[in-house]
Amino acid sequence: MANSQQNYFEMFGLEPNFSIDIPKVSAKLRTLLNSVHPDRFASSGAQQQMLSMQKTTQLNDAFAVLKNPVKRAQYLLRLKTGIDTAKDHTVNDPEFLMQQLELREELEDIVASGDISRLNQFADKISELEEKQEEQMSELFAHQPLNTEELEKAIYKLQFLHKTLSDIEQAEDKLIS
Repeated sequence: MANSQQNYFEMFGLEPNFSIDIPKVSAKLRTLLNSVHPDRFASSGAQQQMLSMQKTTQLNDAFAVLKNPVKRAQYLLRLKTGIDTAKDHTVNDPEFLMQQLELREELEDIVASGDISRLNQFADKISELEEKQEEQMSELFAHQPLNTEELEKAIYKLQFLHKTLSDIEQAEDKLIS
């Protein structure tokens, strides 16, 4: 079994980088989970079975972080700099905060109108903003030395957009049911 001190990227044989191929990581996850599955250690004793379960949990936890762009960015920044942005922080960017407020109001108006078509168009708009933010995040992580202040802002922005998409999904569920 592999070293439990490996970072999440190493667990999947990846260089620590924001841009990763999620389908490849998913395929690697299946391979790795198969190799450490507890059934493979059924006759190996309780300690091997427990280690197998721990490794399975580590792999699943690592994949959950790597597949989510916000969590991946937070993890990568913490890995490279020790800065933890997973805690509550504020964004000191009045223009962005105003944009978020306007987007929130637009979402509320759409939900109040019950217009699913408008909601889908809004979701496309937010997805496009999120995609652009992910591209910026990738560029920021590629630039050396890392501009931690800009990375922190970019992570918070991505987090806002990701949350808005989640809220859109919830609104869609309400409108459909």
